[in-house]
Amino acid sequence: MTIKTLRGLPHPLKKLQHDYQLLQKVGFSSSIIRLIDDRRNPLHHYCQPFQPHPASKAIIQAARQFCIEHGIWLDNAQHYITCQLFLYPTASYERMLVMTKNNAIDYYLNDTYGRDLFKSLSEEQQAVATAVIERMSHLDEHMQLTADALPVERANARMLAEIRDSAPKAWFAEFLRLYNYHLAVTHRNCNTAALGYVPDVAQYVDMRYHTSGMPHIVLLLEYAENNFLDWGWLQDTCLAPALQRLHWLIAAFGCLSNDLFSFEKEVIDNGADANLLAAIALNEPSWQLTEVIYHAATMVKDILREYFDLLSSIREQVKALCAAFPAESAGMTRHLDCVERCVQASWMWQVHTQRYKRVNSIWEETQTPEPAILKAV
Repeated sequence: MTIKTLRGLPHPLKKLQHDYQLLQKVGFSSSIIRLIDDRRNPLHHYCQPFQPHPASKAIIQAARQFCIEHGIWLDNAQHYITCQLFLYPTASYERMLVMTKNNAIDYYLNDTYGRDLFKSLSEEQQAVATAVIERMSHLDEHMQLTADALPVERANARMLAEIRDSAPKAWFAEFLRLYNYHLAVTHRNCNTAALGYVPDVAQYVDMRYHTSGMPHIVLLLEYAENNFLDWGWLQDTCLAPALQRLHWLIAAFGCLSNDLFSFEKEVIDNGADANLLAAIALNEPSWQLTEVIYHAATMVKDILREYFDLLSSIREQVKALCAAFPAESAGMTRHLDCVERCVQASWMWQVHTQRYKRVNSIWEETQTPEPAILKAV
């Protein structure tokens, strides 16, 4: 589709940035949690039992050393390397460490060649990035590298080999497929100018689902607990479609709520339009930013509401199957517990991390106090 520009209106992205500046001037502030909360299951209450991995400090140190050894430690890594420690808080130390390495590599690529940065790279840097991602996204289970492989490629192959050697073959094949696809579609210019068209909001959500990496992150719930699902049994008991939908919902909640948290970083700072709020604005150029925010938040709220309803339904079905299939039902119950922790972590990490914090943020969750020296000026 083409941009539905209306006569007399500026480009939707420029309008979005202009509206943002006006909101800042009048001291506008809103709370993401109040916008998206399901009143039956308030996030504040739902997330209260959550705690990140108990060995977080040791795992961060080990993962940091791994990154330093491979030359992929960035100054802001301290703000993103904690992500997996929230997502899989009950995983063993060994599995948690390799998943943290996976997270560190992915964020390194994002902050070096990512979708909101790619357009700002020089032509030479873009060529290098394209070649690196092409090689990385075609790596197979043999992990064979070319002679000119960069350190990040070596780190990636080493990390993937560790996962391969500690997981069922079929599961790893699906993980590698999803992970490689994520690398291929994410680390490039994802803005509308590069795409050559303006995706509608549904198309953007599908694209964001994959650029977020959430499909393979959800798959790692099985790896984290060494609790691999029997999809044949799930098909036989008619649980598979509902569980697949539940997996989509937790992935969608993670990536689209993140678009709210990262709106200022991506759209305002970097001028990128690969963000849910920008996608809505591009499709509705007459809307004010407050209307865009409300529409985006309503989408996330609807996802959260469906998640709670479907999770409850699946738990009831598993309970009914417990007597006939005790082992499979126990494994499913453990998996659903992991699913809940994943949703809790998606919220808690975004509130906790310094990655999105800023002075004068329009979000209460990402506001930081203005430095005293600036207040005195």
